[in-house]
Amino acid sequence: MKRPPSGVIYAFLILLFVVITAPRAVQVWKLRERRGNLDAELEKLKAQNRQLEHELRLLREDPTYLEKVAREKFNKARQGEIVYKVVREDDKTP
Repeated sequence: MKRPPSGVIYAFLILLFVVITAPRAVQVWKLRERRGNLDAELEKLKAQNRQLEHELRLLREDPTYLEKVAREKFNKARQGEIVYKVVREDDKTP
């Protein structure tokens, strides 16, 4: 019986190796891409957290900033002040 040439055996082994490892390589590539996306999202959330902590510190420690926020967000006025609300004709809110 004649033996197959060693090149055919090596080609078969390489093909077998590729078939076995290709799905894992694709999975690793997808996981690295997902990790990159999650790292970017984490950095974005950390920056947002720092900004919120800064705003919280200002609200606790800076009465001028607290007054500004109360006036803008909650339409608060000082005692004795009269607040006029300007309504535009193109404004659809009741």
